[in-house]
Amino acid sequence: MKTKKLYRFSRFFNACATVSILIILGGITGFFTKGINFGLEFKPGMMELVSIRAEKPLKADDVRNALAEVKGAEVKATGGGTQGEQFFQIKTALSNDAENAGNSDAIMRGLYTAYGMENVSKISTDFIGAQFSASLIKNTVLLVSGALVLIWLYALIRFRWDYALGAIIALLHDTFIILTFIVWTGMEFTTTTIAAILTIIGYSINATVVILDRLRENIHKFPEENFILILDKSLSETLSRSVITTVTTMFASISLFIFTTGSIHGFAGALNVGLVSGCYSSIFISSGFIAFVYKMRQKQLSA
Repeated sequence: MKTKKLYRFSRFFNACATVSILIILGGITGFFTKGINFGLEFKPGMMELVSIRAEKPLKADDVRNALAEVKGAEVKATGGGTQGEQFFQIKTALSNDAENAGNSDAIMRGLYTAYGMENVSKISTDFIGAQFSASLIKNTVLLVSGALVLIWLYALIRFRWDYALGAIIALLHDTFIILTFIVWTGMEFTTTTIAAILTIIGYSINATVVILDRLRENIHKFPEENFILILDKSLSETLSRSVITTVTTMFASISLFIFTTGSIHGFAGALNVGLVSGCYSSIFISSGFIAFVYKMRQKQLSA
């Protein structure tokens, strides 16, 4: 079996696993000390969607300053329309009907004063209860967990159990890395962030399957070779594919991160982190676990 160059990735498996564990532990620590900055969709309250026409682009902070007199008002930019129109979600704590109506009136008065009545329009008003918010968080966990279970079943049918488990460990690694990034940057965790996590899960498993396919093929071709050497050769043969597909995808995601705002900006940020993590975990985390299982099996046989 010939390759242009053999990279001994196996030499770095333990070091990479240690670094990843430390980063994830840092994320867990941040979760309990800082918490996650949940977006408006995950918090109970009254949510209003408004459009504002302005000569220059507005940020959520600009609208938040205009609503300084509205107690507990939270603002999120959701994108722009035509002719300078911009959309914002504004949320206040859910209370009784009279207070909800008073908050709604206060929001519109603040916007009318800051931007003019002719430039402000109320699109919709929604009420999100505490039970709905808790249900949304629960469903998010179930959605990601369900995706991982289905991918594990697919990998288990297609490959050996240790290959399948290694692939799932890599996906869990990517998910926790993204969550660590969200915790320490204070980025909002929204439904768009969930879409980014699911996108990375699908992208990462695709890269891992390519490596596992090459590993299985090389094992059948060269059954007498040392397994760790075959693993290194398989990773070396697929390295250019892993790197090139990640870099070309990041051209688009980095452009989105630079030139967009609001939820798409956050989506692109999480996507960039996940793409790097997915490429890294496919090479070092999944393969490192497979190598670990092989070494444990060899120790048992020699005992």
